[in-house]
Amino acid sequence: MKKRYIAAVFIVAILSLFGGLYWLGYLTFQGYVPTFTPNPGTTEPKNPADLQGAPRLVIENIRGRINKVSADIKNIGDQDAKSVNWSISVTGGILKRIDLRTTGTINALSTQSTSTVITERIPLGFGRLEITITVEVPGGSPVTQTAQGFKFLFFVIGVRT
Repeated sequence: MKKRYIAAVFIVAILSLFGGLYWLGYLTFQGYVPTFTPNPGTTEPKNPADLQGAPRLVIENIRGRINKVSADIKNIGDQDAKSVNWSISVTGGILKRIDLRTTGTINALSTQSTSTVITERIPLGFGRLEITITVEVPGGSPVTQTAQGFKFLFFVIGVRT
């Protein structure tokens, strides 16, 4: 009887570990094959050598607030970025009733500077949220970052990339 108890605790611990890695984004699946990702929050382009002398944007610090979601957009490139278009899409909830999209434009974003973008008010709700942030500079490729969070009445909590 004691061996079964120890085996059950071990199995639950392993499943909890893999569930936590999946929730945080370190474990992803390509079909049925699990893949470990060392840095799930990265938004840098695939080949940085192609973008020498151009603005490079990254999305950082996705946070939940009271009825809103915010994120920081940073220019880590060699040139200033002009007319940066951004959008934040928030979907989910227990009955999939939350569907919000907020867009905007940052007129100028100089090198090594950060600008914070915030959504409009998210409706009252409960359940898991999928947050997708897309940033694009004219003439460049879009940068997308996805995060998950939880909506509890007025609060957006547990936002993770």
